[in-house]
Amino acid sequence: MKTGFSIVDITPPLGIFLTGYGRPQRLATNVHTPLTATAMYLADGDAEAAVISVDWCFVDAVLAREIAEGISKVSGVPADGIVISCIHTHSAPHTSYWVDTWRGATDPEQKGLAYAKSCIPALAKAVSDAKSGAREAAIAFKAGKTETGISRRGQHETGEINMLLGDPDMVYDDNLTVARFIDAETKEDLGILVHCSAHNTAMGITTDISSDWCGVMRNRVNTRYSAPVVFLNGAIGDVGPRTRRWFEGEDFRGFSGGCGDGIDSVLEVGYRAANDVLALLENLRDFRNDVRLDVKSSELVLPQEICMTVEKANATLKEFEGIDPAVEARLQWAIRALEMWKKPLEPELRWSQALVAIGPLAIVPAPLEVFSILSLRLRKYSPYEYTLLCSNANGFYGYMPDRGAIACGGYEVLMRPAVRPYVFTPDAGDVMVVQCLAGLREMKK
Repeated sequence: MKTGFSIVDITPPLGIFLTGYGRPQRLATNVHTPLTATAMYLADGDAEAAVISVDWCFVDAVLAREIAEGISKVSGVPADGIVISCIHTHSAPHTSYWVDTWRGATDPEQKGLAYAKSCIPALAKAVSDAKSGAREAAIAFKAGKTETGISRRGQHETGEINMLLGDPDMVYDDNLTVARFIDAETKEDLGILVHCSAHNTAMGITTDISSDWCGVMRNRVNTRYSAPVVFLNGAIGDVGPRTRRWFEGEDFRGFSGGCGDGIDSVLEVGYRAANDVLALLENLRDFRNDVRLDVKSSELVLPQEICMTVEKANATLKEFEGIDPAVEARLQWAIRALEMWKKPLEPELRWSQALVAIGPLAIVPAPLEVFSILSLRLRKYSPYEYTLLCSNANGFYGYMPDRGAIACGGYEVLMRPAVRPYVFTPDAGDVMVVQCLAGLREMKK
């Protein structure tokens, strides 16, 4: 297999709206760390693929397809074999056609959208450069555990969920996977792939442009290995960075699992992640020259429903009568729900999923913030030794909680209508896992 890597700078100008954190209006005033896009090109016979790690929070499906087609036009890599994976930093522009409905528009002039489109030539160049520099590679793989992340669904004694609390006793995806690519002949490092799960929210609510803890991790790894690091974020729906930011409320107190408190938290989490990554990389021994590339386009069809019934929406309108919709999210959701009930129903959401297998390692992109139980189940039953579910890849449709999380409620469940008026049904996560496994098994054959 031939592989190539390349990095490009995509740092936006100051003054642009930053997204995330419930999307209060934040205009960028400083660059903490530049934003980059790191491309990994893969080729084996007639099969071609490109995996691009982008320092954005998310990118919606329409824009992701537009970017993939722009990359394909320049690089020649088929659009269906391109994975655009966002690291989910909350200190990046609002790269989406979606205009927020909570607290007013985050980006009223959609400068983030214009910025994202302006990055297409740079992303295409990254893939083209990676392709032109591709060499026959030997690859080694390793999996372990990491304390980069922590469950951010801390529970009160009553069972109430608090997104701000980190709880190490709750289920969360703590898996870490690395792959190191070297020139098969010269043994020179070509690139490194890193996958684990944690929100890139250690920076907290500042006006700094930042790649957050993952940027620190990459830089630290580069002090040992002078090669591009492609970071793919996993089951981030219920996993936050493990910081030592202390949170104390009337009924809750403990270290935060929701976000950190600035640069110190970014360094703390980034160095912890780098330590775990370097420990795995230093123990790699079995470099393989016979790794095969497989690429498969697989359609997912997930059940969905309008976020509110007509009765609930009308009751919400009555409850907030006289309130400005711009300041009350539930009122906005009710208005949008009633609009949807007047149109033909859309009981299913469909999208085409680009599955990529690098020998024993499978990359499974999902345009969702997936919860850990679903990622762990996918990994358990996958026919591949290393199965990397990537949240916020090739699109963004909001949170994908499991059935138990929906029953318990909490921030992520409440916020599902913020992205669109439809939400996934409680069993949609199970359907997604089954369909992903079917695609993986077919590709494995």
